[in-house]
Amino acid sequence: MLTISGLGTGSISLDAMGIDLSRGLQIHAAPIVAGMYYPPLNPAQPALLSGLDSPEIARRLKRVLANQYPPQHEVGLFLPEGAGQPQPIRLPLDRIDSALGDFSGGLLVVPPLDSVGSFESLQETMAHLRAPEGCPWDREQTHETLRPYLLEETYEALDALDAGDLHGLKEELGDLLLQVVFHVQVAIDRGEFRMADVIGHINRKLIHRHPHVWGEVSVSGADDVTRNWEAIKKQERNDNGKARASLLDGVSKALPALAQSYNYQARAARVGFDWEAIEPVLDKVREEIGEIQTAADPEARAREIGDLFFALVNWARWMDVEPETVLREANARFYRRFHYIEQAADQARRPLNSMTLAEMDALWEEAKAQGL
Repeated sequence: MLTISGLGTGSISLDAMGIDLSRGLQIHAAPIVAGMYYPPLNPAQPALLSGLDSPEIARRLKRVLANQYPPQHEVGLFLPEGAGQPQPIRLPLDRIDSALGDFSGGLLVVPPLDSVGSFESLQETMAHLRAPEGCPWDREQTHETLRPYLLEETYEALDALDAGDLHGLKEELGDLLLQVVFHVQVAIDRGEFRMADVIGHINRKLIHRHPHVWGEVSVSGADDVTRNWEAIKKQERNDNGKARASLLDGVSKALPALAQSYNYQARAARVGFDWEAIEPVLDKVREEIGEIQTAADPEARAREIGDLFFALVNWARWMDVEPETVLREANARFYRRFHYIEQAADQARRPLNSMTLAEMDALWEEAKAQGL
């Protein structure tokens, strides 16, 4: 029997909660964790949280733990000596404040979640795959060979997001996270950097670029935050000797064309290179249509069509519409409605190319009326 004492509740037996110490054990002060926003716990290991001094700390603690554990996750509450309860009170996490009552000094035992559900276990899996006794394919991969998978998984996550498929999004975000872990393990094997370097870099960056949260800067809204962010980024680049020749250099060349155009225009607008009203923006769209119609040759026509797309992106930006997203949504609508026409043709046992345009257009309108 394993007992622990000196945590404010007398001696307690972890056997009562079926704790398997082969996974390790985490011990934290409940008031400190309650003052955080995310628990510093590995969910694959059991945890002891001591000093549960009041229902208020318990309420704050359960909000923090809810970022890592489901509300119905069964935990054990050990009350102090004299509470008349030598065994833990087993209850769902979201009821710990009501169960604490007037007692103070309680201790919370949080059993682990599924052992494969922690970030550390994912890193262990990836390191094993890359080890000499692991998988030959995984061992052969490099940053360069993994590049297409990173792009593919990003678009699959966007597909799930566009479809409102939360189950699919959960899976695709996991696939995307795998690419991050994979690249980091390749870097570890090459002696380039480690996961702590990656996480530490972005964590320091977030804190440094939010002085209105972790500093003395005051902001009046999101626009102030954006301006401060850009100014801080520019100063960081200057300090690191990485000053950019152009404000536009920070927009990735790998972005889809619509997204790249939108970001170019948004960046230029931040320094005042923009129309003062939306009317000239729409006039520019009309102008580009006219130039397409009067283009002298195919090359000129192609250039003017490109200018039209650029002008349409600017019009969308003025209307607070993100063009990449709305075009993806339009593509999805086209797919659903055209597939409806295909299904109707199959049901009528007619080749699709035997239908007239009027027949297909009528089916299109049916699909549209059904919300497809």
